[in-house]
Amino acid sequence: MERVNYIIQLNAIFERFNKDARIRQGHITLYLAFFQKWNREFFKKTITINRELIMEKAKFKSKTTYHNYLNDLNNWGYLKYFPSYHPARGSKIKMVIFCGQPVQNLDNCVPELGQNLVSSYKHKTKENLNKLARPKNELEVFEFFKKNSWPEKEGRKFYAYYETKNWKLSRGLNIQNWKESAKNFVEKGFIIKEEYTSPFSGYVDNLKNNNVKDYDIPL
Repeated sequence: MERVNYIIQLNAIFERFNKDARIRQGHITLYLAFFQKWNREFFKKTITINRELIMEKAKFKSKTTYHNYLNDLNNWGYLKYFPSYHPARGSKIKMVIFCGQPVQNLDNCVPELGQNLVSSYKHKTKENLNKLARPKNELEVFEFFKKNSWPEKEGRKFYAYYETKNWKLSRGLNIQNWKESAKNFVEKGFIIKEEYTSPFSGYVDNLKNNNVKDYDIPL
């Protein structure tokens, strides 16, 4: 029994069909008829075929058409055809395995179970390398500041600042999580100097404004 992945083999063969201008519908239906039998025989190295049954599955009515398409698939390297001229012995087909051959684009490949997608992992690593694990919500930040006896106003500044930055760290900071960043924020007396254009910008400006507002005055 050959080691063949059903989905990868089909994806590979369809990719080849798409790139091969010689392929017609008859080639595809005939190949799929062979593939179905190959799959049912657990991907044996060679399969013995019954021409009448294959023609029925491939929707062929003419023996000439059947042989023409079969010879094409053989000559173009999609399978190997071993004809039998003995009336009691069927012809044999050896299906060419395309699994693992560099024909497809990576986006179209379906990996086998347990196969690592290294490229995807690297992309995610680069994306998250300089990004903090954000708190659940603003209240979690306030509770953390309260627990450490830090001013709630600083907690609001801290949350608003990193929310506008999508919780990305400044360059050069070796910090693992938002709580470490909050400690660094308070200890160094961080002063927000940037001008923000995000929905939080007005909120940050109000935090720096010492004027007391009368919220009983109607708008």
